[in-house]
Amino acid sequence: MTDVLDAVAQAIINIRPDLAESRAEITRDSAIFYAADPGRPMLGLDSMEALELIATLEEEFGIQLGDTSIRIVDLRTVGDVVDAMSAAL
Repeated sequence: MTDVLDAVAQAIINIRPDLAESRAEITRDSAIFYAADPGRPMLGLDSMEALELIATLEEEFGIQLGDTSIRIVDLRTVGDVVDAMSAAL
């Protein structure tokens, strides 16, 4: 699963290079959009970046989340994305 986490983190950095430049930590707990809990790390992707992330990961792993029971709307954290990709493999 670490490989999937690494792939997700790299895809996020490719979409948002500023996160690497600012040395933002991308962990399983990082919120993709915004964090309801002020203590949770937040990446702040917008909806287009989130769609790009999913499309990039679907291509990299050779899967289509639309062909699974996974709902993209339920992917709120990096851990959610990692688990979804791992389950679809």
